[in-house]
Amino acid sequence: MIELIDKIGIQYLFGSDSAILDAVALTLTDAWTWVPMYVTLMVLVIRNNDNMQQICTCLCFAFLCVAIASLTANAIVKPLIERPRPCNTLQVMYLAQIADNIHSKDYSFFSSHAANTMALTIYFALLVKSRALTLTLLLWSLINSWTRLYLGQHYLTDVIAGTLWGVIAGTISYILFRKIFRRISPKFHYVSSQYTRSGYSHMDIDTVLSMFILTLAYALILY
Repeated sequence: MIELIDKIGIQYLFGSDSAILDAVALTLTDAWTWVPMYVTLMVLVIRNNDNMQQICTCLCFAFLCVAIASLTANAIVKPLIERPRPCNTLQVMYLAQIADNIHSKDYSFFSSHAANTMALTIYFALLVKSRALTLTLLLWSLINSWTRLYLGQHYLTDVIAGTLWGVIAGTISYILFRKIFRRISPKFHYVSSQYTRSGYSHMDIDTVLSMFILTLAYALILY
């Protein structure tokens, strides 16, 4: 079953003859490309919490969910499984031109990109409680996962496993956050057309959504 899933992923998602897609995938897979969106998420937290204690708590657990996802993948699972990346295997590397000739030397299982982005997605979805933000971050995570498949950095099962672990990491971080945040903030539920149930401004959320769209536009225009 695993081999079948990976074969499907390689057949339909790995590489192409399109220089445009190559450039877009390379841009979107770069963590630096998404720094402006990370900043807007940070600003969202800062503007919608009352004091530094609350702000630091929210941000610390956001970093925690990424740390759980990333360290588990890179420090434990990858060295333990030692699965070669598709771009480094003879069965895959000659099926299509690998964009920018990327051949990462570390291991493939599981995808830390998928785990990290999904962990942040779940954490902020539970934290902010905005359908629009949740859908946007889900799309962001899927785009990052697609770039890893397209560039031959991961098999489809690597991405699926990373995504599932990201869900777990994000959920664990939010549960721990909620227990601590309840002690320092008496207000946890809001009823207002201008704010979400957890007190986050829809206008500030729109800023994050706008930055996501601008980042995608940047990746396309850059080519």
